[in-house]
Amino acid sequence: MTTPSPTSASLDALARDILARNDRGGYTVPNEKVYPFQWNWDSAFVAMGFAVLDIERAWQELETLFLGQWDDGMVPSIVFHKPAANYYPGPSAWGTTHEPPTTGISQPPVAATAARVVFEADPDRARAEARLRALLPKLVASHRWWHEIRDPDGTGLVAIVHPWETGRDNSPEWDAPLAAITPTVDVAALRKDKTHVNASERPTDAFYNRVMTLVEEAKALHWDGKAVARSLSLRVCDVGVQSILVRADHDLHHLATLLGFADEAAALAGWIERSTKGFDRLRGDDGIWRSLDLRSGKLAASVSSGSFLPLYARVGTREDADHLAALLDRWGSVTSYAVPSSDPFAETYDPHRYWRGPVWLVVNRMIVDGFATAGRLDVADRIAAQSRELVGRHGFCEYFDPRTGDALGGRDFSWTAAMWLAWLARPDAGHAVTG
Repeated sequence: MTTPSPTSASLDALARDILARNDRGGYTVPNEKVYPFQWNWDSAFVAMGFAVLDIERAWQELETLFLGQWDDGMVPSIVFHKPAANYYPGPSAWGTTHEPPTTGISQPPVAATAARVVFEADPDRARAEARLRALLPKLVASHRWWHEIRDPDGTGLVAIVHPWETGRDNSPEWDAPLAAITPTVDVAALRKDKTHVNASERPTDAFYNRVMTLVEEAKALHWDGKAVARSLSLRVCDVGVQSILVRADHDLHHLATLLGFADEAAALAGWIERSTKGFDRLRGDDGIWRSLDLRSGKLAASVSSGSFLPLYARVGTREDADHLAALLDRWGSVTSYAVPSSDPFAETYDPHRYWRGPVWLVVNRMIVDGFATAGRLDVADRIAAQSRELVGRHGFCEYFDPRTGDALGGRDFSWTAAMWLAWLARPDAGHAVTG
């Protein structure tokens, strides 16, 4: 006897329950066991999910995230609101001085896009404008940090200095830049993640030793923003972060203009123009966008799901969308579910290990947005349908095997539940775009 597939209503109920269970009062943990704090881009996507359920709670998610904002504008990757012993690296490993404690690095800047989603979903226009007016200067400061602190020479290419800043933590894109780093620490015994998730689905100890060496380098610079951006042993323009930032610039420019923040809108327009031109340096000879090692000047040998995100940033042409659709079709000849996080034909591909192959629904949502905007609704609809099938068959896990759809990583995952509520539960999931 086969188990019947869950209904949309039952998935709605389960997604709501996951967000409720992971709610810590004003902020949401991605997953109780593996990630017991507030993560930057997770919270932005979660706010989109809460916008369907409880608009007040959606605003709170973003506002609580910005309690961790640094004086220079950076929004850290993690805000450690409460102690938790089941996670490494915690506050003491980072050596920052912010209160509440935070990491010293950031994550893909989705918050402005999420703020636009929440603002447009709020039925109370007076409340929406009041909340956005309070939040908007903080959002602009966070974008200024990316465009000025992480692009100190005004090249139009923003730098990440740690793989975790990309959100695609152990993508093969970072293999070459990391290989140039000689580890100065051994943190294998400190890791907690492998006690909650199969080690074959997590980054290796060698990876952790190198990325924590970067943390030690930044600590020696007292986390000075421009010094870190200019001198750390890893400096890469990630095509994913660049794309997410420029898209968020567009959304924030729209909001700033709407509310009459003229100076802020002008600054954003300038950043959009400069960074859009920067994409020219990220295009390979095959026409595919890639991440750029700013130390070596070399483009990444590997193509990842991030290579599809310039369409999300409103960069490129219909021909670019067709070219990327052909690439996706090729990947689909050896996978059942889009979009693998890395090239399934590459030697570095691993369909089980974190960002080296598995499918992540938050990235799918952005890729769908890009294809839909570029006029390839057929591709957008197909990715959305496959994403819906993944949840229906395998639940709200952290990530999925692109061949079988099997659940991987943490279970009862907040941003996967949020993507169901804000995106996949809608009949027009392949068509929905913001802006």
